[in-house]
Amino acid sequence: MAKVNQVHKVFETNWFSLEAVLCDFFIEPYYRLSCNDSVSIIAKTSEEKIILIRQYRPPLETFTLELPSGYIDKEELPEDAIKRELKEETRFVCNSVDYLGTLKICPSRINNTLHVFFGKDASLIEETKQNEDKEVEVVLAAKEEISRMILKNEFVESSGIAVFFLAQLKGYL
Repeated sequence: MAKVNQVHKVFETNWFSLEAVLCDFFIEPYYRLSCNDSVSIIAKTSEEKIILIRQYRPPLETFTLELPSGYIDKEELPEDAIKRELKEETRFVCNSVDYLGTLKICPSRINNTLHVFFGKDASLIEETKQNEDKEVEVVLAAKEEISRMILKNEFVESSGIAVFFLAQLKGYL
């Protein structure tokens, strides 16, 4: 069985660190990104629309459509984190939030866990300001529209696609 012998921090930012992992069956160090666990939500309005966000992603040099998501702050519970992220990014809140489970975003390189939620009866809270350090556009779409966007490569964020299908498999969509 594989065993990690040592982990060395190579580089660190506010969002992640790059670590060299020394294992007993690799000759060279194996590099991974280490970051806080994160959350993502399929939030549905009473009109059966799913809340998406369109935001600029510098690594891709373009805008992408995604589900509301974000990092879990230190000592924050996943359910509290997703409620905070949804409100910050979209100005929506849900009447109830169900926990769907966890996913591993990229287990070959990233060691965090994505906690997945489904939110019911999302409604807009006007007085809450959106996160000012991000340009985020809220997009409301029906389930069928999202399926079409996935097929046409308009919705390409892999964890969002996984969350969308997980919610379907669990009977939420």
